[in-house]
Amino acid sequence: MTSTTSGTAGLQSSTEQVKEQVQDVAQQAKGKTREQLRSQIDDRSTQAGEQVTSAANAMRRTSDQLRQEGNERMAEIVDALVARGERIGGYLRDADGDKILHDVESFGRRQPWLMVGGSAVVGFLASRFMKASSSGRYHSRYAEAGYPSRLPPVAGAPYREGVGSRSPGGVTGDLD
Repeated sequence: MTSTTSGTAGLQSSTEQVKEQVQDVAQQAKGKTREQLRSQIDDRSTQAGEQVTSAANAMRRTSDQLRQEGNERMAEIVDALVARGERIGGYLRDADGDKILHDVESFGRRQPWLMVGGSAVVGFLASRFMKASSSGRYHSRYAEAGYPSRLPPVAGAPYREGVGSRSPGGVTGDLD
């Protein structure tokens, strides 16, 4: 009975070791992924900050031109947009990935329904974009491969004889 007990203990010990190793690998992967995310956010936010600042500078020139033309009220509106754009651009340019992630998490805790709504809108727009772009890729891939098409021709697409595309007189190619 002692050999069975020691065999079971050895098995439990090796199982615990494997479990600890798996947890260590998972923690390392999580840390590496988080670091990559921070780095990407830092790089992209810096680029976005520079672009927003550049757009604010262009808007400032527009504001100056509006003043020269005597349109003071519109110039003030544009100046307000410029100020906000410069603040946002400076924040994006100067903040690191950790600060941005912290601010987003903090905002999500204060305004959870706004985050859910914003996420839903972004998800909807992304799905519409993916659907629209995949449809075009699907049709072009099969047309280039010479597969027959049962779909009406795309406006502006060249008519190709013999691949089952529709002509003004009806279906041609493999479908007849």
